[in-house]
Amino acid sequence: MSHPAADRVVGLYQDGAEGWIADRGPSLYAGPNGPNEPEWLDRFVAGLPPGASILDVGCGSGWPMGAALLERGFRVVGRDSSPALIAHARETLPTGVWEIADMRNPPPVGMFDGVLAWHSLFHLTPEAQMRVLPGLANQVGPGGRLMFTSGPAHGETIGEWRGEPLYHGSLDPAAYRALLVGGGAVGGGRRGRDRRLAGSPRHSFGEIAAHAGVK
Repeated sequence: MSHPAADRVVGLYQDGAEGWIADRGPSLYAGPNGPNEPEWLDRFVAGLPPGASILDVGCGSGWPMGAALLERGFRVVGRDSSPALIAHARETLPTGVWEIADMRNPPPVGMFDGVLAWHSLFHLTPEAQMRVLPGLANQVGPGGRLMFTSGPAHGETIGEWRGEPLYHGSLDPAAYRALLVGGGAVGGGRRGRDRRLAGSPRHSFGEIAAHAGVK
């Protein structure tokens, strides 16, 4: 049975969309309380061809990650469960493709050069992450990248945003790697494919971990 705060995440982002947009801001974060986003974004896109296709899962308003990818010339498809956040992305970043979708539902048909789940996958319970992550990995084409943020260890943490509980869940790093290696996403992958996991920033809800790899 999931924690009530986990069930509230989608509604929290929708109801507080204007606040989320204001608090997140338009700039990549490079401060002391989380992953250095410019550095991790550089790592994610390193070696990708010009105009590569990127799936941004849990994209929010499109800012700042989707916007930074578009600015670099990549083709971005962003998906988020909040209609209000997607409306903002469509209005302010018209060169991207923005879709209302829950990451727990089947992913879109097709493959991408990169799949990004930045500060989004960790709002799912550990059990849900075990179901969702292999599907995201399977969206990564040959030579492509998968990157996501997580906590540093298995567990759940309830934070707070503007007075409301905010859920975070995580597997431990070994479990993430086993899950992705088992699906052929890391460490050699399936025969004939070179898909890699891009890396791992941690933000544990004290500290965030980002995982990035190449297929």
